[in-house]
Amino acid sequence: MNKEIISIESIDKSFGEGDKLLQVFKNFSLSLHQGETIALVGASGSGKSTLLHIVCGLDRPDSGSVKIQGIDITELNYDERSRLRNTEIGFVYQFHHLLPDLTALENIALPALLAGTNQAEAFQNSSLLLEQVNLFGKENNTPNELSGGERQRVAIARAMSNNPSCLIMDEPTGNLDTKNVENFMTLLMDMVSIRNVSLLIATHDTKVSSRLDRLLSLE
Repeated sequence: MNKEIISIESIDKSFGEGDKLLQVFKNFSLSLHQGETIALVGASGSGKSTLLHIVCGLDRPDSGSVKIQGIDITELNYDERSRLRNTEIGFVYQFHHLLPDLTALENIALPALLAGTNQAEAFQNSSLLLEQVNLFGKENNTPNELSGGERQRVAIARAMSNNPSCLIMDEPTGNLDTKNVENFMTLLMDMVSIRNVSLLIATHDTKVSSRLDRLLSLE
């Protein structure tokens, strides 16, 4: 078995809802190993996005542990979680969230620059990533000059900017047509294989979930 990248142990998570407490997770555990891919499925409100936010340290469980590369992020403060997330987690949302005033190359380089990588190295790596997502020649295009599928490919490249150990995606194909979904998944699975990165995707799309190693259904 490959190295364990994400380890969730016996977490509980509840939210206040008026006078009642809505329990989303009770004694929930999950492991994700290097190079492994998992599809997270379930109806809206089943807790998919909450789980992704907990994995990334954007939200905290009420109890239990969440470890990334053996580091329990529930014991870290806000800045420490942010630094770990920037280096170990690449996140892709349904909406690409590219910065509109930056070029494709600049958007990809941004996480590396924020992590302290020197400018020359950050942009050299960004150029390589842009080629790997088949967008050579689009370096100077801003997001509004790219198609929806191209924007999501830039988002993948940006997520890989710091060579993370895990990619986390929340409905990344929700705004793509069938052809673009197929192209997106082929490209994504190639990147995962080449870089041996773990992948956790929340999705409703069977064209996405069918391509992954495991399927986890939340009810």
